[in-house]
Amino acid sequence: NGVKLNQYLVPASVCTPSRAGFLTGRLPRRFGMTANVLPWRLMATTGQPTGFPDTETTIASMLREDGYATGMSGKWHLGISNLTHQWAHLPKQHGFDSWLGLPYTQMHGCDPSHGLANESLRDCMVMANNTVVSQPTIYSNLTQPLTIYFCYDIYPASSNLSKTFARRATLILTDHAIHFIQEKAAIQQPFFFYMAYVHVHTPLFSSPRFKNVSRGGFFGDNVEEMDDSVGQILQTLRNLQIENNTIVVLASDNGPFLEEGWENRGRTGGLRGGKGQTFEGGIRVPGIAQWPGVFPPGTILHEPVTALDLFPTFLQLANITLPSKIIDGVDISEMLRNPSEAERQSKFIFHYCGNNVTADPSPLCVECCPYSPFAFNGTGGSLCPCDSMNLRPHDPPLVFDMLDDSSESHPLNTSVLPNFSAIVEETKQALAKHYATVTPAPNQMISLPIPPLSPCCRHRWFVGDDCACQIYQPGTVYP
Repeated sequence: NGVKLNQYLVPASVCTPSRAGFLTGRLPRRFGMTANVLPWRLMATTGQPTGFPDTETTIASMLREDGYATGMSGKWHLGISNLTHQWAHLPKQHGFDSWLGLPYTQMHGCDPSHGLANESLRDCMVMANNTVVSQPTIYSNLTQPLTIYFCYDIYPASSNLSKTFARRATLILTDHAIHFIQEKAAIQQPFFFYMAYVHVHTPLFSSPRFKNVSRGGFFGDNVEEMDDSVGQILQTLRNLQIENNTIVVLASDNGPFLEEGWENRGRTGGLRGGKGQTFEGGIRVPGIAQWPGVFPPGTILHEPVTALDLFPTFLQLANITLPSKIIDGVDISEMLRNPSEAERQSKFIFHYCGNNVTADPSPLCVECCPYSPFAFNGTGGSLCPCDSMNLRPHDPPLVFDMLDDSSESHPLNTSVLPNFSAIVEETKQALAKHYATVTPAPNQMISLPIPPLSPCCRHRWFVGDDCACQIYQPGTVYP
């Protein structure tokens, strides 16, 4: 029903900086949301005193100032608290009126099949706005309206809690989205909703209705469950008769995590590389944009677009002036209206591995994470860092024709591309010009965790076993 974005690119090949870029329309390097070394290529713990800076303006805050209601379900992973303000980095402080979801990310310790551990209390939780409502949380029922009881052992014998913990799962991200849309449609208030699915990030999980239903195995079950949730939301728009007045974009934030193993991760369709890498498989993801009556259905946009483009595009369509700072995305609304005649305004899209563009002038090109391992028995591996020890220089640089060689298997050179040297020189000049616009910013990724800063449902600061609770009630407005 919409336009397939055949070359939809993301601001980073890992989740935290990619999401920061989407929300701002700006390369995350500009505001300190990148790092070269592990584990800080993404927000590494729930207790870090850093995160999304309050100097940045999100698409949610811009739309809210113009009268839009703003909501979110799902994974945030852009920081939680700092030393001066509890919850400083969460959605409620960055433009969202309502949020239900994970402040951190999926952890194998939150999945019973991987063996729950004490750290589940610290990292496995759901929050509603600035309130912890489930701790620990098992992910199996975050997308579907089910009430399931789980029993599992996570506490040591010395724990002051019962060793067997019964968990009532009524945390329904899909229902939260639908309720938000219904509520705003009833009062005819325009809205922006960010549905940040926890599917199909590992560890994989499915609620009972979606186990063993796909020919694609466990990963296919996850896709089926996410697809069902998307269908429920789209049907809600139809039922409310607002589908023709609503833009829907469906995309991912990075490529598949290859180290999780073939059965537990997505496919790149033949693209080289995956999550953590700046080969096409790490930064080029599925993308679809729908606006009935405006974006021609069943069409394909072959021109490159990026998640950074959504910020200026949505604001332009809402007749909102862009903030007075560098915006790296461009308005692609006309490209979506006329995909067959589309031509991108900007010639260059820069891809960063940590703090540096992959095509670096000295040497011009580096290969991020060339030695990435592929076998971790499905329990999760480590992403490669972007420091010099893990970069392979190429001089002359690697240049590929992505239309004819999407697997990046055949580098071009002067023998097959007569203007090869001119392309390289033009790229060098463009990169130097780009770097001149990137001023130093306080790093928000590299910080040691302060354990008391980890969220706790019963106390202001994390105090271990005493943080366990299950208090979420659908329809309740939490502070």
